[in-house]
Amino acid sequence: MTLFKHIISSSPIGEIAIIWRKKPKFQIEEIIISNPNQTASEIVKEKYESEEELHLNKKSKQLNQVLNEINKYFQEKDYKFSLSYLNMDKLKPFQRKVLEAEFKTEKGTVNTYKDIAIEVGSPRAYRAVGTALAKNPFPIIIPCHRTVKADRTIGGFSGFAGGLESKKILLELDGLMIQDKKIIGDSPIITLDKNSQTRLV
Repeated sequence: MTLFKHIISSSPIGEIAIIWRKKPKFQIEEIIISNPNQTASEIVKEKYESEEELHLNKKSKQLNQVLNEINKYFQEKDYKFSLSYLNMDKLKPFQRKVLEAEFKTEKGTVNTYKDIAIEVGSPRAYRAVGTALAKNPFPIIIPCHRTVKADRTIGGFSGFAGGLESKKILLELDGLMIQDKKIIGDSPIITLDKNSQTRLV
């Protein structure tokens, strides 16, 4: 299997790398965001390029569609992400259920780790939910930044406590207000129940 990389050199949360393949069909293997210690390019080099550098290939209609939607998201325009482009088959069953539930969380809303645990049928597994989200291979498209602690503090992001600034930026792009690492507003944190879903602002 030949893997390719695409580097988004500039975004509101810094450099982003997309690892993808085009055969047997187009699929994204991983989306890598920079963390406080390493750029996305450095992470790609460490994780994928120990022996040979991944090729850059922009000749993909599907990749360009994904990039266009990501660009719309960062520009706070209407966007449409799809799970169909993600290689979900490599995930363990529980993590896949967690990430599919997280994908349903709409822009401008948040949920808690407990909400997700209930949604996937394991109400006491909120710590496991946190672990699954921390290892989310598809941040932004699967919006793990929209899961926060029960007290509305925003918690960690992408497995890094130091990733709070990126999480704050993404939540603000979603239209939420953050103060002192906490979502502020009078509305309660929403759940995944579509009948009771409420915006915070």
